[in-house]
Amino acid sequence: MTAIKIAEGLLRTLEAAAEKSLPQEACALLLGRHGEEICIDEIAISTNVSNGDKCHSFEIEPALYLKLHREARAGGPDVIGVWHSHPSGKPEPSSTDAACSVERGWIWLITAITQGVPQTGAYQAQHDDPQVFDAVSLIRMQ
Repeated sequence: MTAIKIAEGLLRTLEAAAEKSLPQEACALLLGRHGEEICIDEIAISTNVSNGDKCHSFEIEPALYLKLHREARAGGPDVIGVWHSHPSGKPEPSSTDAACSVERGWIWLITAITQGVPQTGAYQAQHDDPQVFDAVSLIRMQ
């Protein structure tokens, strides 16, 4: 099983963003590197620019997405995935998430807030079909 490493402080920042955005979904891009292990080294919080119900959908700012990909081509960290929150759901991909997933092999972190407690799940979109997710281990680094 694939494992994703993330610093505890980065994960707390994401979970705090989820709580702050309630009742709407929050979102961010995950930056880091693929290799024998997958490491999330940075996060880029985005405004949720969804045209739909922001309590049940998210969309990353297109300008942020393009900027980070340009920086990666110039030697910066790779964009390796996406994070978002489920204010009233589970920390797992929804049918909407699957329908919108287009990046093969991307990491998906999903934070749900249940009775005031954040829980984050980690998934990877399959390389053959990005609309199918595999659960992966999330390792919190100190």
